[in-house]
Amino acid sequence: MVEKKLSRRFKLIIIVIAFVFSILVVRVIQLMFFQKELLASTPQMQNYRERGFVLDRNREKMALSLETYSVYARPYEIEQKKLTAKKLAAILNMKYQDILKLLGRNSPFIWIARQVDIKYIKALEELDLKGIYLEKEYKRYYPYGNLCSHVIGFSGIDNQGLEGIEYYFDDFLLPKRADNKGIDYFTYSRGYTVVLTIDNYIQEIVEEEIERARERTGARLVTGAVMDPSTGEILALANKPDYDLNNFSKYSDSIKRNKTITDSFEPGSTFKIFIAAALIDNSLISEKDTFYCNGWIDVGDLVIHDTGVHGRINFRQVLERSCNVGMVSSVKRIDTTQLYEKLRDFGFGTPTGINLPGEAKGILRNPGDWSGVSKYAIAIGQEVSATPLQLIAAASALANGGDLMQPRIIKQIEKPDGTIIKSYTPMKIRSVISKETSELILSILKGVITERGTGYKAYIDGYEIGGKTGTAQIADIENGGYLAGQFYSSFVGFIPVPKPRIVVLVTLDRPRGEVYGGGQTAAPVFKNIVERIAPYLNILPSFSDIYVLKDEL
Repeated sequence: MVEKKLSRRFKLIIIVIAFVFSILVVRVIQLMFFQKELLASTPQMQNYRERGFVLDRNREKMALSLETYSVYARPYEIEQKKLTAKKLAAILNMKYQDILKLLGRNSPFIWIARQVDIKYIKALEELDLKGIYLEKEYKRYYPYGNLCSHVIGFSGIDNQGLEGIEYYFDDFLLPKRADNKGIDYFTYSRGYTVVLTIDNYIQEIVEEEIERARERTGARLVTGAVMDPSTGEILALANKPDYDLNNFSKYSDSIKRNKTITDSFEPGSTFKIFIAAALIDNSLISEKDTFYCNGWIDVGDLVIHDTGVHGRINFRQVLERSCNVGMVSSVKRIDTTQLYEKLRDFGFGTPTGINLPGEAKGILRNPGDWSGVSKYAIAIGQEVSATPLQLIAAASALANGGDLMQPRIIKQIEKPDGTIIKSYTPMKIRSVISKETSELILSILKGVITERGTGYKAYIDGYEIGGKTGTAQIADIENGGYLAGQFYSSFVGFIPVPKPRIVVLVTLDRPRGEVYGGGQTAAPVFKNIVERIAPYLNILPSFSDIYVLKDEL
């Protein structure tokens, strides 16, 4: 008798469990196939999470989050939709018909307004409208607006990084969960802090000067970069035109693209310094070796022209005057494979590996794909392309004694309490040239800044500066050859020589007018930048006995 009662009880329990399980299965199927919008359109937990700070090297906040609220509705709870729409329109400064249309949707959840001004919140709370709710969210705010926009990037309305640092370090900037169970609890209320190598003061000066250059020359694009050659740290990286991070949706994708790393160009004569380094480092040329320039040179079926007739000049003067004939003549001494390998060692044809999205690798074709004139074209900066970042990284190897350093945009990542979880220390990729070659190249490049050189407009009284100008024709991608009358101008400079503390690069895409050369358009921008940032970095003129200390407050 007892056994029968236990059996009945057991069967009853099984039936109840099966019934409950069936209900759950039906509900899951209903949600998955018939009410998918209920799952997809409810407020997302990540919107409640506060993204971490983005700081410059001096801990200035460049990106932070502000508490805000969004308004949403559950239409099936609203009995008087017209009245509700009318009241909401009056407070939110929205069109009545737009709100009424939203409330009329066949959906269990609908956003009315996202991240509304805080001044509307109290009025909405006092209305206490049935079916209308407020949801706390965080809105990303960029205190400096346009400053460093291409590096920082932005996050969207749903708190997800979409460009730049915000995208690349999205997993760090969003708060981490306490476990892997997906519960609504987080280890920290705010995401990790990302500290950049960028110096806001230097970045601001670079942006001001390249914008002045863009306005003065009418160039389509002007870029500027400042790097510490000994560590690979990037102190400034800028493009003009730029955009307001707080209103990013108003700008085209082209303007939002960080062209210092995504777009490559034929560098022209600035590339000659790497050819020279390859020749000197392989003991194939001396600075005293001479060449005769009559204004042009035949290479196979190709005639390469020069900017003038330089006559009998030595190799030092070839670089000072940016003589094409001298460079083409000198590059005959190096084997194609030797040249290719040295240029690869400088990092051309491969991404630098910087912690930013969308980096291009530039173009340096395998020697098997070179034509009979390719070596000579490359000698004057054609048939090869590089991003501004690749160019300044390679130039830094010339400045620091011959080591290619990993370009760094990040100093460290911290927990909200300040604990450092990851430091990005200087990283040497490889030795490219000897210290002796580096010193000789820098010595030669000092002559470029004198009156006899092409970069004399970069001269600053009291400073020992080296540099190289570049004026490159722009390739016609559609029809082959080069675009008539269109040029890419550049200048890369080192200060102070013989032991540079910084390397500065300026490029201009298609400056307009009769003056378009790198020595006339880019070199003056370098000068303006250095005159303003050198004292700040305690880089003083040789005749100065005054030492400037950076304010630590």
